[in-house]
Order: sequence, then C-alpha cells, then structure tokens
Amino acid sequence: MRRVFILLAAGLMALPGLSGVATMAPPAWAQQAAIGADGAGEDDPPIEVLADDGIEWRRDEQVYIARGNAVAIQGDSRVYGDVLVAHYRESAEGTNEIYRMEARGNARIESPERTVTGQTAVYNVDTGILVVRGEPLSMVTPEETVTARDSLEYWSNDRLAVARGDAKAVRVNGDIVEAEVLTGLFAEAETESEGGGDDAGDGAASAPPPAASDGTEGETPAGAPDTGGLERLEAFDNVVIRTTEEVVRGARAVYDVASGMATVVGDVTITTETDQLAGQRAVVDMNTGVSTLHSGDGADGDGRARALIAPQRPAPAPDPGTAGPTGAIGPGSAE
Repeated sequence: MRRVFILLAAGLMALPGLSGVATMAPPAWAQQAAIGADGAGEDDPPIEVLADDGIEWRRDEQVYIARGNAVAIQGDSRVYGDVLVAHYRESAEGTNEIYRMEARGNARIESPERTVTGQTAVYNVDTGILVVRGEPLSMVTPEETVTARDSLEYWSNDRLAVARGDAKAVRVNGDIVEAEVLTGLFAEAETESEGGGDDAGDGAASAPPPAASDGTEGETPAGAPDTGGLERLEAFDNVVIRTTEEVVRGARAVYDVASGMATVVGDVTITTETDQLAGQRAVVDMNTGVSTLHSGDGADGDGRARALIAPQRPAPAPDPGTAGPTGAIGPGSAE
C-alpha cells in the first residue's frame, strides 16, 4: 500500500511537459501517461496515471494534481480518487522529494493483499502512515472485512492497521469482533503492540496506538514493504465477540488468527441462548465455540466467576377449569 503511493508520486513527478495550467484531455477519453518511476527497481513495471480532466503542476505551491476519475496504476496495485495530489519539497541534496500524497473523493487503494475504501486518503511519507476517512470506510482482505466510523489507518513501518469508531471485523467464517478501536497486526511484522495491562499473561495491550495525524508531522522514515495476512487482532473498549454459539463482552481482547483463540479481559460476560456467565477473563476457542471463564478481581471486589443457568422448566399444568383426560367436569361447573 505504501509502495503504490510512492510510485504514484514518482509518476507524477516524471510526467513531461506539465505547466502551471491543467493539461486538458481529449473529450470522452482519459489523459494518460505511462512512465518508469524514478527510484523504482529495474524490474518494476511502469506507472500509468490517468485523469479525465487533466494533470497540472503548480510550481509555486509545490504540488502535482491529477483531476477527474484519477487513477494511478503500477503492476497489480492502484490508487483511485476524484483528485490525486502529490506535495513535494526540496531535499537537502537540492532535488524534489514527495512528502505527502492525497486521494480526494471516492478514494480507493487496491493491492493483492487488501482493498481500502473511503472518501479521502492521506499518506505521510515521513511517518509511513496512511489515514483514510469518510464513509463508507472499509478494508477488505481475503480473511476479513473491517469497517469503522471515524478512520482507517495503516502504519506501514509496523505493519499495523487501525480502525477507529464503532469498528467491526467480520471473518470469512462469520465470526464478528466489535470494539471502539480495532488494531490488526499483519504477517512478518517487526514491531508488535506492547503487551501489558492489569491482567498478567492475557496478551492484551492496555491501550490502542494514538490516532494518526494526516498532517506532515513525523520522525520515523517509511520503508516497510506491503504485508501478508492478518496475524493478530486486538480490540479496545466495549468489546463484543459474536460466534454461532455465544456472545462474549469485555473491556479488551486479543485474537490470535493462527490458533483461533481469543482472550477477553475486564468484566467479561458470556451469553448463550439459555445461560449467562460472568468473570474477569475468558478464553474463547473461535474454532469450536467453546469458552473458558476465569475469575479475577472485579470492579465490585468479588473475584469469583458466576454463572446464571436457566433451569429446564416442566410443561405447564392444565387449567383446573377445563375437562381432564377422562372428560370429568371441573369444579364449579353446572350439573
């Protein structure tokens, strides 16, 4: 995902003949430019930037703009937007370098690993963080679909995806994880979320990463390539896990994709069709639907695990005013 934004910027900078005025496309056809990206590997395919309404270079503002159903294509990765924008600055070596890229209006970023959709997308080259905002927000991978209300973020250096605000992850098997904030750690990540919290050994981080700015701040240089599948999912605040067998609620949760095991901590409840259990920690086997509830120090000072089990109720007795099986007349009936 980071890669296609970088190549988009290189493509815009390499376009020949741009002036301060937009270059208009022929009617009914997209303006097109195919270029080999500066700084790309020798085996990288060229970048193609298409825009219905032309591409312009604003030298005074140090920005390149592609307008009208714009798309940047490089190999099997694409960036779409009503408008694509690349901001650049002069580097210490005296060359131009891109530091911020935007897709404005109907933003969509596609790669073989995932597709992210929103209204705006901003990629900060300095931090390696992509922030997508505006409904409908979604990230679709072969394993899950993630939606959110406020933002979707991708921290390329950490291979970390973050969904903020009524976040929901729906797995291909139908299991659902909901929370205020969801974070997903992808394969081959070098930096994992730091464990902690009050529950030793639960594996859950005590808080999600801070919300990423879509400005130009940042200290960490970008450099991580695209990632593989999801390895670990963490949920923070108002956590709900729904399986075919039960609904589990708690304050935080960690789901290990390889094992299919989810650990939920903090005032945990497990609800089935007939029963309800409460404790401070639960381990949920998402493969079998079997949950194990553990005790702990609760908010009320009582650390015991509790279960409320509905008894099997007998069939209701016949109304005494109705005829019995022998046809006898009930009390108070007329002779």
